[in-house]
Amino acid sequence: MTRVWLALLLSLAAARAGAAEALDPTPVKRWLAKQGDFHSVTADFTQTRALRALRSPLASAGRLWFKAPDSFRWELGNPAKTIILRKGETIFLIQPGKKHAERNAVSTLNQNAGAQGLGMMNFPLARDFADFDKQFEMLSIATEGTRCHLEVLPRDPRARKSLTALKFDLDTATHYLLSFEMITRDGSSLRNEFTNVQVNTKIDHSVFDFDFTGYDVVDAKP
Repeated sequence: MTRVWLALLLSLAAARAGAAEALDPTPVKRWLAKQGDFHSVTADFTQTRALRALRSPLASAGRLWFKAPDSFRWELGNPAKTIILRKGETIFLIQPGKKHAERNAVSTLNQNAGAQGLGMMNFPLARDFADFDKQFEMLSIATEGTRCHLEVLPRDPRARKSLTALKFDLDTATHYLLSFEMITRDGSSLRNEFTNVQVNTKIDHSVFDFDFTGYDVVDAKP
Protein backbone atom coordinates (compact mmCIF):
# COMPACT_ATOMS: atom_id res chain seq x y z
CA MET A 1 0.00 0.00 0.00
CA THR A 2 2.88 2.37 0.80
CA ARG A 3 4.32 1.80 -2.66
CA VAL A 4 0.93 2.55 -4.22
CA TRP A 5 0.66 5.89 -2.40
CA LEU A 6 4.25 6.74 -3.28
CA ALA A 7 3.60 6.00 -6.93
CA LEU A 8 0.45 8.12 -6.82
CA LEU A 9 2.25 11.06 -5.25
CA LEU A 10 5.05 10.83 -7.78
CA SER A 11 2.59 10.75 -10.66
CA LEU A 12 0.77 13.82 -9.28
CA ALA A 13 4.04 15.68 -8.92
CA ALA A 14 4.99 14.78 -12.47
CA ALA A 15 1.60 15.94 -13.74
CA ARG A 16 1.97 19.28 -11.97
CA ALA A 17 5.47 19.71 -13.34
CA GLY A 18 4.21 18.93 -16.82
CA ALA A 19 1.38 21.48 -16.46
CA ALA A 20 3.85 24.14 -15.39
CA GLU A 21 6.11 23.36 -18.38
CA ALA A 22 3.10 23.56 -20.70
CA LEU A 23 2.64 27.29 -20.07
CA ASP A 24 3.50 29.12 -23.30
CA PRO A 25 4.89 32.59 -22.53
CA THR A 26 4.99 33.67 -26.19
CA PRO A 27 2.10 36.21 -25.90
CA VAL A 28 3.75 37.77 -22.84
CA LYS A 29 7.12 37.96 -24.58
CA ARG A 30 5.57 39.69 -27.58
CA TRP A 31 3.60 42.08 -25.36
CA LEU A 32 6.68 43.08 -23.38
CA ALA A 33 8.77 43.46 -26.53
CA LYS A 34 6.30 46.01 -27.93
CA GLN A 35 6.22 48.16 -24.79
CA GLY A 36 9.47 49.81 -25.79
CA ASP A 37 7.69 51.28 -28.82
CA PHE A 38 5.22 53.13 -26.58
CA HIS A 39 6.77 56.55 -25.95
CA SER A 40 3.57 57.98 -24.52
CA VAL A 41 0.25 56.53 -23.36
CA THR A 42 -3.02 58.08 -22.26
CA ALA A 43 -6.10 56.13 -21.20
CA ASP A 44 -9.32 56.23 -19.27
CA PHE A 45 -9.93 53.55 -16.67
CA THR A 46 -12.56 52.26 -14.30
CA GLN A 47 -11.32 51.10 -10.92
CA THR A 48 -13.48 48.59 -9.08
CA ARG A 49 -12.71 47.80 -5.46
CA ALA A 50 -14.36 44.82 -3.77
CA LEU A 51 -14.05 44.51 0.00
CA ARG A 52 -15.40 41.76 2.22
CA ALA A 53 -17.01 44.36 4.46
CA LEU A 54 -18.98 45.87 1.57
CA ARG A 55 -22.08 44.30 0.01
CA SER A 56 -21.43 45.86 -3.40
CA PRO A 57 -18.14 46.76 -5.12
CA LEU A 58 -17.14 50.41 -5.38
CA ALA A 59 -16.41 51.76 -8.87
CA SER A 60 -14.63 55.00 -9.75
CA ALA A 61 -13.54 56.51 -13.05
CA GLY A 62 -10.03 57.75 -13.68
CA ARG A 63 -7.47 58.90 -16.19
CA LEU A 64 -3.75 58.21 -16.71
CA TRP A 65 -0.87 59.71 -18.67
CA PHE A 66 2.60 58.26 -19.28
CA LYS A 67 5.55 59.77 -21.08
CA ALA A 68 8.86 57.97 -21.47
CA PRO A 69 11.07 57.50 -19.72
CA ASP A 70 9.66 58.20 -16.27
CA SER A 71 6.79 60.71 -16.21
CA PHE A 72 3.47 59.32 -15.00
CA ARG A 73 0.18 60.73 -13.74
CA TRP A 74 -2.78 58.76 -12.41
CA GLU A 75 -6.00 60.45 -11.33
CA LEU A 76 -8.87 58.66 -9.63
CA GLY A 77 -12.26 60.35 -9.42
CA ASN A 78 -13.78 63.38 -11.13
CA PRO A 79 -12.82 65.74 -9.65
CA ALA A 80 -9.71 63.80 -8.64
CA LYS A 81 -9.75 62.44 -5.10
CA THR A 82 -6.36 60.77 -5.45
CA ILE A 83 -3.45 61.66 -7.73
CA ILE A 84 -0.28 59.65 -8.18
CA LEU A 85 2.41 61.72 -9.87
CA ARG A 86 5.83 60.46 -10.86
CA LYS A 87 8.62 62.70 -12.07
CA GLY A 88 11.95 60.94 -12.44
CA GLU A 89 12.80 59.03 -9.29
CA THR A 90 10.17 60.74 -7.12
CA ILE A 91 6.52 59.78 -6.69
CA PHE A 92 3.94 62.02 -5.00
CA LEU A 93 0.77 60.58 -3.50
CA ILE A 94 -1.61 63.54 -3.54
CA GLN A 95 -4.97 63.98 -1.79
CA PRO A 96 -6.45 67.23 -3.15
CA GLY A 97 -9.41 67.19 -0.75
CA LYS A 98 -7.10 67.20 2.25
CA LYS A 99 -4.45 69.43 0.69
CA HIS A 100 -1.93 66.74 1.59
CA ALA A 101 0.87 65.12 -0.41
CA GLU A 102 3.37 62.42 0.45
CA ARG A 103 6.74 62.33 -1.28
CA ASN A 104 8.30 58.92 -1.98
CA ALA A 105 11.47 57.72 -3.65
CA VAL A 106 10.75 55.17 -6.37
CA SER A 107 13.57 52.98 -5.06
CA THR A 108 11.98 52.93 -1.60
CA LEU A 109 8.59 51.89 -2.97
CA ASN A 110 10.22 49.10 -4.94
CA GLN A 111 12.11 47.87 -1.88
CA ASN A 112 8.92 47.87 0.18
CA ALA A 113 7.01 45.87 -2.44
CA GLY A 114 3.56 44.81 -1.32
CA ALA A 115 -0.03 44.98 -2.46
CA GLN A 116 -0.09 48.78 -2.26
CA GLY A 117 3.23 49.19 -4.01
CA LEU A 118 2.26 46.82 -6.80
CA GLY A 119 -0.73 49.00 -7.54
CA MET A 120 1.72 51.67 -8.73
CA MET A 121 4.00 49.44 -10.75
CA ASN A 122 6.56 50.95 -13.08
CA PHE A 123 5.70 51.44 -16.72
CA PRO A 124 6.57 49.38 -18.60
CA LEU A 125 6.06 46.47 -16.26
CA ALA A 126 9.41 44.90 -17.13
CA ARG A 127 12.29 45.56 -19.51
CA ASP A 128 11.96 42.16 -21.18
CA PHE A 129 10.75 38.64 -20.44
CA ALA A 130 13.88 37.77 -18.46
CA ASP A 131 13.18 40.73 -16.18
CA PHE A 132 9.49 39.77 -15.98
CA ASP A 133 10.35 36.17 -15.09
CA LYS A 134 12.69 37.43 -12.38
CA GLN A 135 9.85 39.42 -10.80
CA PHE A 136 6.86 37.11 -11.32
CA GLU A 137 5.88 33.46 -11.26
CA MET A 138 3.42 32.60 -14.04
CA LEU A 139 0.41 30.67 -12.69
CA SER A 140 -1.72 30.44 -15.83
CA ILE A 141 -2.08 31.88 -19.30
CA ALA A 142 -4.96 31.51 -21.74
CA THR A 143 -5.74 33.18 -25.05
CA GLU A 144 -9.13 33.62 -26.67
CA GLY A 145 -9.15 35.56 -29.91
CA THR A 146 -6.92 38.58 -29.37
CA ARG A 147 -7.43 38.59 -25.59
CA CYS A 148 -4.78 36.95 -23.43
CA HIS A 149 -5.50 36.33 -19.74
CA LEU A 150 -2.44 36.02 -17.53
CA GLU A 151 -2.24 35.22 -13.83
CA VAL A 152 0.97 35.62 -11.88
CA LEU A 153 2.36 36.00 -8.38
CA PRO A 154 5.30 38.21 -7.44
CA ARG A 155 8.39 36.27 -6.44
CA ASP A 156 9.11 38.74 -3.63
CA PRO A 157 8.07 36.86 -0.46
CA ARG A 158 6.83 40.08 1.17
CA ALA A 159 4.34 40.69 -1.63
CA ARG A 160 3.25 37.04 -1.73
CA LYS A 161 2.17 37.23 1.90
CA SER A 162 -0.70 39.55 1.04
CA LEU A 163 -1.62 38.43 -2.50
CA THR A 164 -3.23 35.35 -4.00
CA ALA A 165 -2.94 36.50 -7.62
CA LEU A 166 -2.25 39.34 -10.02
CA LYS A 167 -4.34 39.15 -13.18
CA PHE A 168 -3.65 40.84 -16.51
CA ASP A 169 -5.70 40.94 -19.70
CA LEU A 170 -3.61 41.76 -22.76
CA ASP A 171 -4.59 42.54 -26.34
CA THR A 172 -2.34 40.46 -28.58
CA ALA A 173 -3.18 42.59 -31.65
CA THR A 174 -2.54 46.08 -30.26
CA HIS A 175 -0.31 44.94 -27.35
CA TYR A 176 -2.32 47.17 -25.00
CA LEU A 177 -2.99 46.32 -21.37
CA LEU A 178 -6.77 45.87 -21.11
CA SER A 179 -7.06 45.28 -17.36
CA PHE A 180 -5.05 44.69 -14.21
CA GLU A 181 -6.38 43.13 -11.01
CA MET A 182 -4.93 42.41 -7.57
CA ILE A 183 -6.56 39.81 -5.33
CA THR A 184 -5.51 39.75 -1.69
CA ARG A 185 -5.57 36.92 0.81
CA ASP A 186 -8.40 38.51 2.78
CA GLY A 187 -10.69 38.17 -0.25
CA SER A 188 -10.53 41.79 -1.38
CA SER A 189 -9.74 42.81 -4.94
CA LEU A 190 -8.79 45.90 -6.90
CA ARG A 191 -9.38 45.90 -10.66
CA ASN A 192 -8.54 48.53 -13.26
CA GLU A 193 -10.07 48.28 -16.75
CA PHE A 194 -8.61 50.54 -19.43
CA THR A 195 -10.43 52.15 -22.36
CA ASN A 196 -9.77 54.89 -24.92
CA VAL A 197 -6.08 53.97 -24.99
CA GLN A 198 -3.99 56.38 -27.07
CA VAL A 199 -0.37 55.57 -27.84
CA ASN A 200 2.43 57.88 -28.97
CA THR A 201 0.32 61.04 -28.96
CA LYS A 202 1.78 64.35 -27.82
CA ILE A 203 1.37 65.09 -24.10
CA ASP A 204 2.09 68.56 -22.79
CA HIS A 205 4.81 68.67 -20.12
CA SER A 206 2.45 70.60 -17.82
CA VAL A 207 0.42 67.40 -17.28
CA PHE A 208 3.21 66.19 -15.02
CA ASP A 209 3.46 69.43 -13.04
CA PHE A 210 1.48 70.12 -9.88
CA ASP A 211 1.01 73.31 -7.88
CA PHE A 212 1.63 72.39 -4.23
CA THR A 213 0.82 75.87 -2.96
CA GLY A 214 -1.17 75.48 0.26
CA TYR A 215 -0.40 71.75 0.50
CA ASP A 216 1.15 69.95 3.41
CA VAL A 217 3.95 68.02 1.66
CA VAL A 218 5.71 65.41 3.78
CA ASP A 219 8.31 62.75 3.14
CA ALA A 220 7.07 59.20 3.43
CA LYS A 221 8.19 57.30 6.49
CA PRO A 222 10.83 54.65 5.69
